[in-house]
Amino acid sequence: MSHILQKDGFAVKIYITILSFATAYYILHYITNFCKSFLKFLAVGSEKMNICGIVCEYNPFHNGHLHQINEAHKAGADTIICVMSGNFVQRGDFAIMQKHARAKAAAICGADVVIELPLPYALSSAERFAYGAVSILENLGVVTHLSFGAECDELPYLSELARLLASGALDNEILEEYSKGVSYAAARESVMSRINPNFAEILRAPNNILAIEYLKALLRLNSEIKPIPIKRFAVQHDDCTASGSFASASHIRECMLSGKDISCFIPADILDIYKDEFACGHAPMSIDSASAAILSALKRLSADDFTKYSDVTEGLHNRLYNAVSTSFTLEDAITSAKTKRYAHSRIRRIFLNAFLDIDSSLADSPVPYARVLAFTESGRSILKTAKKSSRIPIITKPASIKFESKEAIDLLALERRSDDIYSLFMATPTNQGLTLKTSPIFVSGK
Repeated sequence: MSHILQKDGFAVKIYITILSFATAYYILHYITNFCKSFLKFLAVGSEKMNICGIVCEYNPFHNGHLHQINEAHKAGADTIICVMSGNFVQRGDFAIMQKHARAKAAAICGADVVIELPLPYALSSAERFAYGAVSILENLGVVTHLSFGAECDELPYLSELARLLASGALDNEILEEYSKGVSYAAARESVMSRINPNFAEILRAPNNILAIEYLKALLRLNSEIKPIPIKRFAVQHDDCTASGSFASASHIRECMLSGKDISCFIPADILDIYKDEFACGHAPMSIDSASAAILSALKRLSADDFTKYSDVTEGLHNRLYNAVSTSFTLEDAITSAKTKRYAHSRIRRIFLNAFLDIDSSLADSPVPYARVLAFTESGRSILKTAKKSSRIPIITKPASIKFESKEAIDLLALERRSDDIYSLFMATPTNQGLTLKTSPIFVSGK
């Protein structure tokens, strides 16, 4: 009997020991998981938006743009990197002021680095425009967030819509609708209205459309950059009226071209830049000043010549050729070529691509470099870090392009030629060949 009790007692001790180890293991496991969760909570609570990217044209820079930069800082941005169109802009027009003046204005108002969006992407569809700019920010290897203005700032809605469009699941339905003779935008909106009326409503607003393209670009690049939508307020895109100190860029450009005062819409710190550009005959610029030259160049093209330029599809080249052949002014040619399917801005953009001879293949290729237009003291530190992490060369001395790839050399040659053409239509043209001679503008004290 005592032997049995001893045996049972030993078993009980073994059982208790195992139970103690098991209990200790589960307690330790619980504590470990709790600590991990707590640390993750602290990380989320203290997450900081270090470097925020903004895609822009600043045509021209105004109080609404300053508001966006300020909002990005409020959201936690330490520094701002802007990717900005150069001397020609996405709507198919000359920029109102030359790119270095606009870049300097941006740097004074809070942009730490301003990088030029190369011409083939700047003068392209919303999708290519967005992808080219976002790919530059992604390739720099330092950008953590992307800020953009939108009529809708509900990121879950925007993200879901972007994922749906990026998946390609609706491509056939959209093309079927497009074949009915409506624009691609109208076809896409029509398909979305059947799926979710809220999505269709989102796609009716121009800044929302660009926002969706930015999000699609992030998905396509498999980027970890976090999007930060900022709600557009006061005035909407292309509004012809102002609201207090806020006005659309379109309204401000109209005022500049007609000689009206714009000082209430522009940050006071950069008004002198605008005055200097006007005083020396470098602004305001518009495609209208070059319309005769553009039409003359277009009249030398055959119908097939138009097929090499972006957005020329489905026999549109014949329509473009006929419009150009029978028109006496550029605006007449644009009006003659446009339809419900082919918007005025698309036709104007095609004509400007043809005038500058920008082959569509360029906008389908990866951006080969990041050319800096302006930077601040903080920007200098960013560029130093980015040069170690960037997957594309960062160009601060344009003449050094000769050491880069053939694609980079050819692209900068296109930029040089186009910049020279831009300057020819100034009231007082700048010297030719400045593209390879102009260093980035340094804005001190920022």
